[in-house]
Amino acid sequence: MPPTPNSRPPLRVGLLLDSYQQPAWVLATIDDIQKSSVATISLIVRNASPGAVVGPRGSAATRLSRWYANRHSLLFALYERLDLRRFAAADDPIRMTDASSALASVPAVDVTPREKKFSDYFDDADVDRILAYDLDVALRFGFRILRGRSLRIARYGVWSYHHGDNLANRGGPPGFWEVMEGVPTTGSVLQVLSEDLDAGRVIYRSQARTQPLSVTKNRAGYFWKTSEFVIRKLRDLYEDGESALVDPEPMARHPQAYSHRLYVTPKNAELAPHLGRLVTRYAGVKLRELATVDQWALAYRFGSKTSTDHVPDLAPFRFKPIIPPIDRFWADPFPMQIDGRFYVLFEELKFRSPKGTIRGFELGEQGMIGDSVPVLECDYHLSYPYTFEWRGERFMIPESVANRTVQLYRAVKAPYEWALERVLLTDVRLVDSSVVEIDGRWWMFAGTVSRGGSRCDELNIYYADSPLGPWCAHRKNPVISDVRHARPAGRPFQVGDTWYRPAQDCSRRYGWGVTLRRVVRLDPSEFVEETVTRLTPDWDRSLLATHTVNAVNGLTLIDMERRRRKAWLGGK
Repeated sequence: MPPTPNSRPPLRVGLLLDSYQQPAWVLATIDDIQKSSVATISLIVRNASPGAVVGPRGSAATRLSRWYANRHSLLFALYERLDLRRFAAADDPIRMTDASSALASVPAVDVTPREKKFSDYFDDADVDRILAYDLDVALRFGFRILRGRSLRIARYGVWSYHHGDNLANRGGPPGFWEVMEGVPTTGSVLQVLSEDLDAGRVIYRSQARTQPLSVTKNRAGYFWKTSEFVIRKLRDLYEDGESALVDPEPMARHPQAYSHRLYVTPKNAELAPHLGRLVTRYAGVKLRELATVDQWALAYRFGSKTSTDHVPDLAPFRFKPIIPPIDRFWADPFPMQIDGRFYVLFEELKFRSPKGTIRGFELGEQGMIGDSVPVLECDYHLSYPYTFEWRGERFMIPESVANRTVQLYRAVKAPYEWALERVLLTDVRLVDSSVVEIDGRWWMFAGTVSRGGSRCDELNIYYADSPLGPWCAHRKNPVISDVRHARPAGRPFQVGDTWYRPAQDCSRRYGWGVTLRRVVRLDPSEFVEETVTRLTPDWDRSLLATHTVNAVNGLTLIDMERRRRKAWLGGK
């Protein structure tokens, strides 16, 4: 059964702002709090320092003076402007919005901090005024580096974002250096501030895939996603108390070295070679798009004939390929054994088609037996035909995120005839739903579409007494927010008493590799797993990615992405 609601009053939250003009992602955070039952915004702490709010552009002379003062970083300013013009979207999370109407009923306290070189200090009288509001949490969306008693204005501290991985990237600008230096992932953390800069207690971590061609695009996705961190941790704090405010990365709870520099806005001479490499990277992508097509294909291997489980072979250099025609791709293979014969269900997507379908074929030691046949087609996209057995019958859950559902099909005549049994979940944006029975309870692992639009960054879990449902959401959803091991990559399987969950590593590109995760703890309130190994597309230089692995009774199948010349250049 789901956990019972908490009867305590909602947490009291204060916002530290320089002004009511805030980026759209901050306004989304505010909206989450105001719509929740776990917290309420009780106070605005407004920065009354004369320099806190950037005023109008000013006269030409004033602008010229600013340009001269920042002359060593003008190339950076020019790049930011051009990149924004080329890649900005209508839902840019950094666009400035007016939060005054949303916060009109919230009392405000004006504070003029004592300013040191980089830090702000609150006078004791101001701290006492704020303490009178009995805040549980203060959220910093303004001021500079806070020190002194300003860090003790709320019971559970001042929470602040760092749009970067503090274990690998301290400083700024946010989302910039990851693009310039070609780092596969862009991290972000929510932390409780302390006196030591960059040494606050991290309470939420996330990793998103770096968008390699644009800082604007890179920021867009992960800034939107980070806007949900606050309400998730407020929910945890409300339900579990201060014990919820721990770093989700176990290794980070130990002393950690930081060996990189403190990143800052680049000077002209430093940025120029980075921009040269970025232009070359962009040109290379466009040329490849003209001449080649990236195509998913399948590969298989028959292993031990005595095997009776779903444990996969994880050495794909031994596998035999199954290559589709050049006008389509085949991916997400799920094998079945029926009356001693092996069959494979998979996704087919023709490049000129807006949606995928489910097809199947029989597989023997020497490859496909006959042609593939249609299995399931809908008015919307289908993929990932997850198959399983229960009570002597066969079932399939194809991905149907385009329909905002999770649907269960029952085999009428396996492997190619299926009928809709029931809709398990509605009005959800879940991908690659994978169900398995563990210790008498059924679990569904599914990638969830984050506010930033990514389908690869976050994992939700649901549980039920049977695969027919009803399905209850795990109270810590999303249980993972990391592009390196969130989205499912095939059937979970058991070795001895240990369960393993294949997960996609989408850090370098979509579906780049598979991370095998050992399930350490799984119950309706907690989920802990750890990485034990990775399957990457390095066994063949022509491959770009591999993102699904499944096995049944000695047969293992994977998919693999490779680059092929387009037909007009002689591709076949």
